[in-house]
Amino acid sequence: MFHARVSYLGYFVLDTVLASGPGKQIGLTPSLIGLEEVVVEGEEIDRSGQVGEEAGLLRLNHKVAYRLPGSGDNALFDFLRLQPGVLAAGEQSSEMMIWGSYSGHSQMVFDGITVFGLKNFNDNISFVNPYMAKDIRVMKGGFDASYGQRVGGIVEVSGVQGSTEKPSLNMNINNMTLNGMASFPVTDRAAVVFAYRHTYYDLYDSDDLTLITRMQNPDSLPEINVYPEYVFRDVNLKLAGSTERGDDYYVSAYDGRDHFGYDLDLVVDSSQVVQNAEDYHHQSGASVFYGRQWQGGAKSHLRFSASHLDRTLSDAHRVTDTASREVRSAQELQFTNTIGEFQLQNRNDFVIRDRHHVETGWSLTYNRVAFTEDSFDVQVQDPLDAVFLASLYVQDEMELVPGVTVTPGIRSEYAFHLRQLFLQPRIQMGIRMGPAWRITGAWGLYRQFITETSIVDDLYNIRYFWAISDGENVPVLEASHLVGGVTYHRNGLTVSLEGYHKTTLGITREFRQDDFQTLVSGQGRSYGMDMLVKKYFGRHEIWASYSLSKTEESFPIRNPWSNFPESFYRYAPQDQRHELKGALLMNFRPLYLSANYVYGSGFNTPEFFQRVTSERYPYKRLDLALIYRYSLKGYHVEAGVSLLNVFNTKNIKYSNTTRVGMGPESRNNTDSYVSIAARAIPFTPTLFLNLSF
Repeated sequence: MFHARVSYLGYFVLDTVLASGPGKQIGLTPSLIGLEEVVVEGEEIDRSGQVGEEAGLLRLNHKVAYRLPGSGDNALFDFLRLQPGVLAAGEQSSEMMIWGSYSGHSQMVFDGITVFGLKNFNDNISFVNPYMAKDIRVMKGGFDASYGQRVGGIVEVSGVQGSTEKPSLNMNINNMTLNGMASFPVTDRAAVVFAYRHTYYDLYDSDDLTLITRMQNPDSLPEINVYPEYVFRDVNLKLAGSTERGDDYYVSAYDGRDHFGYDLDLVVDSSQVVQNAEDYHHQSGASVFYGRQWQGGAKSHLRFSASHLDRTLSDAHRVTDTASREVRSAQELQFTNTIGEFQLQNRNDFVIRDRHHVETGWSLTYNRVAFTEDSFDVQVQDPLDAVFLASLYVQDEMELVPGVTVTPGIRSEYAFHLRQLFLQPRIQMGIRMGPAWRITGAWGLYRQFITETSIVDDLYNIRYFWAISDGENVPVLEASHLVGGVTYHRNGLTVSLEGYHKTTLGITREFRQDDFQTLVSGQGRSYGMDMLVKKYFGRHEIWASYSLSKTEESFPIRNPWSNFPESFYRYAPQDQRHELKGALLMNFRPLYLSANYVYGSGFNTPEFFQRVTSERYPYKRLDLALIYRYSLKGYHVEAGVSLLNVFNTKNIKYSNTTRVGMGPESRNNTDSYVSIAARAIPFTPTLFLNLSF
C-alpha cells in the first residue's frame, strides 16, 4: 500500500491510497467554475503621440488628426505641422522642412513608397489620404543605421490593413473634395482597401493670389486680374493579409495628380504685364511586402517598391508699353523634371537575449532622373541620368546596465557610378532615470545620392529640380547630426527638451544674373532646440511647443557688382528664428472641440547677392473646430465645422512666389519687378461630413 497524489489541469486534485500491482485506473473529477459573461469593448485612444523614447523620434496617433481644425483631407499635415521641429509657418507642406532641412533633403514614405511630392498648392489637401494612414513615425534627425539616403528627416506613414471580418465604407465630403474608402475581406485572413479623392471645382480664385512689390505696403496694391485653375485627385489600392503561420504581406499602389495654372493681366504705371503659368505633377508608386516570423523570436521582411514623379512647368510673360504697345520684355520657359526609384530592401531582427537585439539588412536602389529646360536664354539637359546603390547595415541594441541602452551601428553604401564605398557610423543611446525621466542622444553621418538642386535667376526666382550626384558638378550630399534631449513623463504630463546641430555639405545651386552664370556647391548648418509641454486631463489634451533655430548657408560665389567676400554665411531661405505652436483638444463625447495656433517670426526674402537680408514678415494663424459624432447600429456619422485663420491674418507663402520683371532694366534694378505670391490660407470656414459603416 502507498499514498498517491494525482493532479491534472482542469480537474480536482485527488489524494488516495493504492495497493501495489499493475492495471490501476484513476478517475479525476472535472473542476467546473461558472463565470459571468464579461464583455470586452475597445475604446478609441485619444492620445496625440509619444516623444522621448529615442533621440529625434516622434510617434503620432493618426486618429487625433481628425479632431484638429480642417476639412479632413489635410488632417495628416495639419497634425505634422503642429509638432516641434516641423516647419508650419509658410504652409510649405509639399517640402516637409524638418530642423532646417532643404527641399528634397527629407523623405516622405508611405507603405515603403517614396513620395517625391505633389505640389498641393492650396495646402488644404494632404499628400497622403488620411483614411489610409495607420501609424506615423517622424524621425527629425539622428536616426539609426537602418535608414539611409537622406540627410534631413524622414516621415514614415504605414497604411491601414483593412478589415477581414466584414465590409466597411467611409465617405467624406467637404468644401474641396469628395473622399471615399471601401474595405472588404477576400478571405478570412486578407482584405482589399480602395480609396479615392477628387476636387469637384477650382479651389483657387483671384483673391488667393497676392501682388506685392518691393518695399511696398501690401494694403496699397495696384489692380490685378488673375484667372487661376486647380485640380487634384489621387487613388490608393491595397491588398493585405497574413498566412496561417502568422506571416504578414501586402501589395500597395498609389497614383496622384495635380494641375495648377493661372493667367494674369496687370497694369502698373505705364506697363501691362501678361503672364501664363502652369505647373503639373504626377506621382505614382507601388510596393510589395512580405514579413516572416521565425522560431526563437527572430523576424525579417523583404520589400520591393517603385516610385515615379513627373513634373512639367511652363511660364510665359510679356511686358508691353500701354501707350506705344511696344514689347518691353518677353520670356518663355519650359521645364520638365522626372525622377524614378526602384528599391529591393531586406531587414532582419535577431533576439540574442532579453533587451539585446541585433539588426541587419541590405538594399539595392536604382534612381533615374531626367531634366530639361528650354527658354530664350538657355537650354539645358541633365547629362547624368541614373545611379545604382548597394547598401548594407548592421546595428546592435543592448542594455549595458539596467536603464542604459546603447545602439551602435554602421551603414555602408556603394555607389556604382562613382565606384566608391561610403561608410556612415551612427550611435544612439538612452538612459532611464527612474520612472519619469529619460535622457536620449544620437550622432551619425548621412549621405544622399539624389538631390533637389536649385536655379536662381536674375530676379531671385528659385526653381528646384531633382538631379543625380555625380561627385563633381553635383557632389554627394554629406551631413552630420548631433542630437540630445531629456524627457519627463508622469501623471499625464510630458515635458521634453531636445537640441540639435546639423551640418550639410554639397548643397548645389546655379546662379544666373545677366551674363553671369555659375553652378556652385556650398554648405549649410542648422542648430536649435525644441521644447514640448503636453498634458492629458481626463479625455482632454493640451500641448504647446517652442522651436528656436538658426539655419545658414555659404556658397563660394562673388557678385561681380560688389566687394563682398567669396564665401560667407548668410541666412538660408528656410531660416526662421522662432516658432510657437499649440493645440487644445476637448472630448465631451459625442461633442469635440479643438483649437490650434501657430506663430512664426518669418523668413527673409532671398537676396542671394546681398549681405543684409530684407524684412521678415511674421506668420500668425488661429484655427477652431467643432465636431459632432453620432453612432447607431454600426452606422457612424460625423459632422464638423472649422474656422481656419480666424483673424484673417495676411500670411505669405514664400515657396510659391514668382517675380516678374517690368522691363529690361529689371535685371539690374530690383525695384523694377512685381511679385506674384500665392496667399496662405485666408479666413476660411470649412464644413465636412463623414459617413462610415
